[in-house]
Amino acid sequence: MKVCYLFLILALCTQCKISEPIVNHQQLTDEQFFNITAQPKDFPLVFRRTTLIVRDLKASLALYKDVMGMEVIYDNTLTRPRNDGNEGDQQLRLVFLKATHEFYGVLGLMEYYYGEDIEEKPIRKEGFTAQNVVLLFNSKEAEKKFEIIKQMPNIEVFSEPELIEYPNADGTGKIRVMVSVFYDPDGFLVEYNQLLDEL
Repeated sequence: MKVCYLFLILALCTQCKISEPIVNHQQLTDEQFFNITAQPKDFPLVFRRTTLIVRDLKASLALYKDVMGMEVIYDNTLTRPRNDGNEGDQQLRLVFLKATHEFYGVLGLMEYYYGEDIEEKPIRKEGFTAQNVVLLFNSKEAEKKFEIIKQMPNIEVFSEPELIEYPNADGTGKIRVMVSVFYDPDGFLVEYNQLLDEL
């Protein structure tokens, strides 16, 4: 399990260290690189959002918004024709939440209706295995809020907070991280960390 954490942290550290400028017909300026208000259209490639298909949107909001502190930036109902052969429209509520930035690292939550004739899939709790997704959050209050999270309904603790040291990106030092992991109400694996050192 610690090996998985190591790869996640190293990937984050590598992304934070920009070694070569991105080129898309013209070189981007420092302002475009570091200005958090820059629009997604200003970049050649942006990873904007991960959307989770959830069973109970209210339960998910209780975790990600009410306890973890994400902010709702979009909340709308989408209407489309039903896909189960019945007449009428299907309504889907779609919510986007931000942690720090409203264009990047956004979490989407959507209750998806599969049709009355399709059984709901069982919740998968398979840990760090292939074809699973891990959501990684850094928080200054991870240890404190983890105590609240683990008492919430439909939350299952994968690992309690544990101090782990990782080599930094160039291998010359260590990064101390308090790591905790849990399954959210839909079985998505969430790594909820508190950084104790600079990246």
